[in-house]
Amino acid sequence: MQKVAIIGGGASGLACAIEILKTVKNRDDVKVTVIEKLPRVGKKILVTGNGRCNLTNMDSATSGFRGDTEFAYVSLKKYTPESNIGFFNEIGLYTREEDEGRVYPLSNQASSVLDALRFECDRLGVEIICDYKVVHIKSVFNGAVQKIVINNKDRFDYVVVASGGKAAKVHGTDGDSYDLLKMTGHKITPIAPALVSLNCDEFTKALKGVRSICKMDLIIDGEKALENYGEVQFTDYGLSGIPIMQLSRFVSMSPSNDIYVNLDTTPDFTLDKIENYLFDRREFGTGICENLLIGVMNKQLCITLLKECGIAPNSKISDLSDNEIMKLAKLCKCWKIKIKTARGFDFAQVTAGGADCSQFNPETMESKLVENLFCCGEALDVDGDCGGYNLQWAWSSGRTAGHTIGERINNAQNQ
Repeated sequence: MQKVAIIGGGASGLACAIEILKTVKNRDDVKVTVIEKLPRVGKKILVTGNGRCNLTNMDSATSGFRGDTEFAYVSLKKYTPESNIGFFNEIGLYTREEDEGRVYPLSNQASSVLDALRFECDRLGVEIICDYKVVHIKSVFNGAVQKIVINNKDRFDYVVVASGGKAAKVHGTDGDSYDLLKMTGHKITPIAPALVSLNCDEFTKALKGVRSICKMDLIIDGEKALENYGEVQFTDYGLSGIPIMQLSRFVSMSPSNDIYVNLDTTPDFTLDKIENYLFDRREFGTGICENLLIGVMNKQLCITLLKECGIAPNSKISDLSDNEIMKLAKLCKCWKIKIKTARGFDFAQVTAGGADCSQFNPETMESKLVENLFCCGEALDVDGDCGGYNLQWAWSSGRTAGHTIGERINNAQNQ
């Protein structure tokens, strides 16, 4: 009997378990056990995509990843979005593609994705053990026979570390993977929260709840590190929204304190066009300045920009000077906001950094240091953008490890 332990019952772990038993020819001679420290598996899956589970992105075979991308694209190109959609079709879950390549279950419920995975595990005979924390692993030999021991008592022929990174501890990912991998001699690259909101100065409290389509540049030490476009959400602590969260990895990983986001709050206007708009408003408009930009942006955002320019919101539009109009126009196109920090791991969706991929085989996900020890998913130094990329990595890396183990078991059974 070949015994496999998968530490972590999240996306990559469940995909790995299913792929093993779909690959092996004689399931009666294999026991696959998923070990989860929480009371149930897949808790993090349930909150992805705002509860809808954006389970992949049609562009994610060739773009959208950070960290060791050269390592990642080996399995991402093998198990493409189309392949992973087919994987779910085979276990009874169908999908639809929406804007920007995002793929969701037809049910629009993340619970459907988890249920499909759980039911398939049950059908294939996967053993799932919950409320059990793995705190120790080691490789031992009895003559020429190697086993991997968990918690100094349970022996397995193969072990997969699939217990995630350090983001969102409430969902079970608190960095356990790194401790286990360190026990077996693996290096961990510096880790930081990614896909998380940014802490800024207190001025944003007045804008809490405001949303605005903006272009943005992330400026670190005076150099543009990244640009993005989309809906910015203002909060009482700073900036949020998908395009802001895409920038957060670079904020988290940078040692600099000289970090700004430059917001273009009127991306549909050139500087000349917004200046002409304001001059026309002064010439033909009446009333007070807080209504100056109601035709192009949220009123509260206009009031904040006016105050940044030193213009009283209750002053008359007709009293604006040329210099005040040009200053306001420039601020609309480039509002420089100081970033204090990215929010912490408790608020992050994923972890940047992780297990050093150079110590793993990208074709198999197997450790180069410990035979028959595998790692997949967020525990490795790979993270993706918003929009289904991180789940695509989970499925692809988990299936890569699972297929490798399944084929290895087949070879052993044929000997």
